Amino acid sequence: MPDVRRSHKFTVPCLIDNLVTLYPTSLLHRRIPGMEETNRQLAVYVKSLEETEPNAVDGTTNDGGFQTTTELLKRDHPALNIFKQHMKMAVHDYARTLVNQECSASPPTLEFATWGWGAILREGNTQGIHIHPYANISGVYYVAAPPAALETSRDGGKICFYDPRPRANMNQIPRQITRRRVTPMPGDMILFPSWLEHSVSAFHGPGERISIAFNAKLTTT
Repeated sequence: MPDVRRSHKFTVPCLIDNLVTLYPTSLLHRRIPGMEETNRQLAVYVKSLEETEPNAVDGTTNDGGFQTTTELLKRDHPALNIFKQHMKMAVHDYARTLVNQECSASPPTLEFATWGWGAILREGNTQGIHIHPYANISGVYYVAAPPAALETSRDGGKICFYDPRPRANMNQIPRQITRRRVTPMPGDMILFPSWLEHSVSAFHGPGERISIAFNAKLTTT
């Protein structure tokens, strides 16, 4: 009779894994060097609009602060024109990334309509969780940031992006990250899908958080 107590050696087969990433959410975080003087002029310009034009913050998710109308990109200003050149380049580059990730075929050209607005947040001002409807790509460019927003250990003044997967928030695994925060470094531009929820928490202390937000509606040909 065979000895049933005899151990059997387990041989690990040659495994073939194929890690598949479904429906990725990609953001473009671009740092634009040499923008110090442009940012200084942009800050002066947006603050001059705050002093001379109505505040368009009503009806938005902002609690306090100032916001220009969404017609800002139609204006002619030397520093604003420099920003618009960088914005158009970033939108084009990011659009190609989205098309490659999410479309069955890549169109030969991409055209888009853009609109944007300037915003100023000061101590205690916040921006609630929201999306940007009627657009495909959204973005923000940082002109100035207060000292508190540049502290890496705190949320104040930072933009936060939320995990868009419903079940990731419903049934989390231990220490799962469902919120990413990004420090508003002047000269940085962040582009993201317009449906991605995001918010800005309040900071405390002196200084101003000045940014230009923008949208792009894409059409393929």
